[in-house]
Amino acid sequence: MSRKSNYLAAEELSAFSAQLALTVKTGIPLSESIIILRDDAETAEAKKLFDLILESLDVGEPLADALRKTGMFPDYMTQMIEIGEASGRLDQVLDSLDRYYARESSISKSIRSAVTYPSIMLCILLAIILVLVIKVLPIFQQVFESLGGEMSAFARGAMTLGNAISKYSVFIIVAIAALGLILLLMRLIPSGRASMNRAIQRMFKKLSSKMASGKFASAMSLMLASGLNSDRAVELTLPLMDNPIMHSKVQQLKDLLDTGESFSESVVKTGIFTGMEARMLVLGFKSGSIDEVMTKISSDYQTQTDERLETLISIIEPTMVAILCIIVGLILLSAMLPLLAAMSSMV
Repeated sequence: MSRKSNYLAAEELSAFSAQLALTVKTGIPLSESIIILRDDAETAEAKKLFDLILESLDVGEPLADALRKTGMFPDYMTQMIEIGEASGRLDQVLDSLDRYYARESSISKSIRSAVTYPSIMLCILLAIILVLVIKVLPIFQQVFESLGGEMSAFARGAMTLGNAISKYSVFIIVAIAALGLILLLMRLIPSGRASMNRAIQRMFKKLSSKMASGKFASAMSLMLASGLNSDRAVELTLPLMDNPIMHSKVQQLKDLLDTGESFSESVVKTGIFTGMEARMLVLGFKSGSIDEVMTKISSDYQTQTDERLETLISIIEPTMVAILCIIVGLILLSAMLPLLAAMSSMV
């Protein structure tokens, strides 16, 4: 099982929730359910994890405490399972957790795809430019020298840059490797990961805003469907908000609820939802189907997030190709035009 920090990955949490929900619905005791999951596990690490859970269950501890002791399940999940056990809705909570972490996994994969593709394009662009300035332009320079002419200022500058890069290539590679190592270490350290997330959120404000709103709606729908009241649901949702702006809004929401204001009005006041989503929430609150409305809002935001990511990718691809064509064209023209002029003067 792969890990991010000390926790299982979102897709693993989703699979665990789905499998356990299936066994719980059939009436199989939790201990036997864990044994079934352990026997189906494909890795020794997974079997060891299920053995740790089973040890706690065998001595009479609740499932939430058993998961908490492993240190591999997030607080949000263990708290929700604890609520499910207390309310007798464990199967429903597990189903909701399955959907929640499946959405988290889907969003994470979409973001990785959106970041990976431009990164590959950028590397290809840089590689082509480096080949031109390090290998191709010096050949043009030799031709110019044999013809008694000289290259344009732009071409000479590009070739000088290429020579410098070639001369100090070892130091440049070391610097790039060091930068990559620093970024990797930052991803492993909670504070560093939070800093990188904030930087990405500032770069893609609209996308981050939609993702944060969707995450809030998804968490709230899960907890409201589990029988929690809105005040307690907001209290549990607050620590999950890693977007600073959304965290501030949810904190304001909690403060308003503490003063006695209604949930739907407080959500509208804080600006967590606006427009159609806000109207849907007010109607859902009045009709008593707020958990269903939250699920619908969460689904809508997920769709909007996917569309936004696809739009970004569709914009980035032609933009990178256009930049590559322009730079390569400028380099070649700056060398070819003077060469053609020199050759025509010899005719």
